[in-house]
Amino acid sequence: MEKEKISAKDKLELVVNAGLQAIPYVGGSLATLYFGYKQEQRFQRVEKTLKEVADELQGIQIPSIEQHNKDELITLINELTDKLEKEQLESKRILYKEYFKNILKTPTNGNYEERKLFLEVLEKITPLQIEIFQYLLANDNVVDLSIQKPGTDQSLIQSSILQLENYGLVNATIHSISLGGSNAGMPMSLKVSQFGKKFNEFCLK
Repeated sequence: MEKEKISAKDKLELVVNAGLQAIPYVGGSLATLYFGYKQEQRFQRVEKTLKEVADELQGIQIPSIEQHNKDELITLINELTDKLEKEQLESKRILYKEYFKNILKTPTNGNYEERKLFLEVLEKITPLQIEIFQYLLANDNVVDLSIQKPGTDQSLIQSSILQLENYGLVNATIHSISLGGSNAGMPMSLKVSQFGKKFNEFCLK
């Protein structure tokens, strides 16, 4: 009989639990407190979001469950609640809530891959990346080197722009080439992609 496999997440929790338990005198109490608090916080995030979704959809005509592909819809909801459990930023929790409302307000049927990709990007995108992305939405054909934010290292901004490209939210084309001197390099002209515009409409508005 095969032994049931333990997920990486369960293994980590076992390691954390064992580590806390090993702390002299307070280990047992600390482990109970930590895992109890952790589970409570996760439960509260999901409960709060579901309640807000229910309240905000009151009076809005939404498609019947028969108009959705039920397997696809349930899969997205399952993945969404898993990500929501772990998300600690309130700003991201609100974005997950908007995503949840939108997969209910319009049928999930034939658009599963796109909606799954939206959810994957939503999980990875950071507040700084969202800020840069929204700036690009408001300003067309921006040169990457012109994007600056007081108090933020320029290399972090450039890295965030590259991540937006990797997500498929932004297209970059060569703006110019400079050889030699302090301005040497290839500044890139940035434009929000069609996928990026759809992502904004579905997840950020």
